[in-house]
Order: sequence, then C-alpha cells, then structure tokens
Amino acid sequence: MTAGGVKRSYEIHVPPGTGTAPRPLVVELHGGGGNNGAIERQTGFFDLADQKGFLVASPNGTGRLEDRMLTWNAGWCCGQAAQNGVDDVGFIAAMLDDIAAHYPLDTRRVYVTGFSNGAMMTYRLGCALADRLAAIAPVSGALDYDGCTPSRPVPLLAIHGTADQNVPYNGGTGAVQEERFPSERGRVDRSVADSVAFWVRRDGCPATPVAQHDGAVTRTTYMPCADGTEVVLDTVDGGGHAWPGGRKGRPRADAPAADLDATAAIWDFFARHELPRQ
Repeated sequence: MTAGGVKRSYEIHVPPGTGTAPRPLVVELHGGGGNNGAIERQTGFFDLADQKGFLVASPNGTGRLEDRMLTWNAGWCCGQAAQNGVDDVGFIAAMLDDIAAHYPLDTRRVYVTGFSNGAMMTYRLGCALADRLAAIAPVSGALDYDGCTPSRPVPLLAIHGTADQNVPYNGGTGAVQEERFPSERGRVDRSVADSVAFWVRRDGCPATPVAQHDGAVTRTTYMPCADGTEVVLDTVDGGGHAWPGGRKGRPRADAPAADLDATAAIWDFFARHELPRQ
C-alpha cells in the first residue's frame, strides 16, 4: 500500500472461518532492526488468533533495506525512521483504513502491541490515535515521546523485565549502541515507572495501585480509571529484553522469561476493552 506517498507493507492474518462478522484486530509492531516476520516469531499471535477469532496485522517499519533492519519513528527513537521523521502514525492510520475496506473489522475493538522500538511506537500510537484504539500493550519499551496528548483515556498494559539492558527498567541509556540506531537527541529512555505514571495521570486512575505477586511476576493495577479504563504493569523480576513466554527475536537475544505468557496476557487484557459507542 501507499501511505503519505511512500510504499509501505503489512501482513494480515485472518483466522479460518471468519465469515462476514466484524472481528477484533491486534496490530503487532516489531522491534528495532526487525521486521514483521520477526515479531510474529516472537509472539505467536497468529496461532492465538486462530483460537480466539481475531485478525492480526503485522506491519513493517522503514530502513535502508526494504525487508529487514527496520525501525519505527517513536519520537526519540529509533534509527532511520526517527532521523528522517517518517510519519509512522499516518501509516498505521492508513493501514487501519485499508484493513477496514477489505476485511470484516470491528472498529471498536482495535488494539496495538509491540516489542522494544515497537513498544515505543505503541505508546506513541496511544498518544496520537486514542480515538481509534481500544487499548495498547507495550512490551520492553518506554514512552520516548514528548508530545503525548491522547484525546481520551486509553487502557494500558505494560510488560517489562527488571534485567532489561536495552531499554532499562529504571530508565537511562540502553546497551544498544547509538551508532546502530542513531537518534536526534540520543537514547535516554524514560523509566518504566515514569512511562506508566503518565497514563495513570491521563486516565484519571487512583494514585495507589493494587499489587499481586505470582512467582517472578508482579502485577500492579491502577483502577477504576476514567471511562472504565485501567492501567496495568506486569514486572518480570530478572526478565531481560525479550517477549515473555515467546521465542527469541534473534539467536543472541535474551532468553524469554517463562513465568509469563505475554501473548495470552495481552489478549486477555484487550478482550476486556472496546471503544465507547458514538
């Protein structure tokens, strides 16, 4: 497809037996240096979609190479996309229009998740497309964007490991070299706490959360929030830069934590939320 005069691409997975009934959509965004095939290998959302009956869209970012080493313009990060000011928000909006024109899409149940740079882009889409997204779920990413003014409260599930060296849990400069994914202001990520706190304030949540512990996973929940939303943080103690319960994105990547099935947890969260009726 063409978005903003630029050739862009995405893969759409339609579960068998879909028919004409409107279906929810999960958009999954790959990490920096990956592509849409890489994120699906990590998450396995296609298989879950076949069980639960939702659509999955896996778009590609941009870069010097057409089909690999791709990034998203999530604000401060990452790579060519951020340096060149690529309009990835416009691309995703156009992709949603394209999907709605060709597939049985329930426009009140559109969700976005992503990993690493894709998680950062997930945050940015929550800022810019709040009127089109029912909920967002960034994994191993930070809110690396200053101009976040969502038009409505957006339900958020954030998942992050405390031993993540690429996007540090406590914020700061990650282990990925600036030479590989250069950005205008350098890579200094917000902490997970600060990223989540923004949405707690924006969604009008109570300041004091409820914490539940299950092995290495601590779930911190802020609710009830405005308009029936909620903000949830799943912290994986000792978890690295990986998709919990999934597969490695590349051979030398951190091993995914086994204490949490992020894909299942994200869908369970998404399934609780839909856009209000107009």
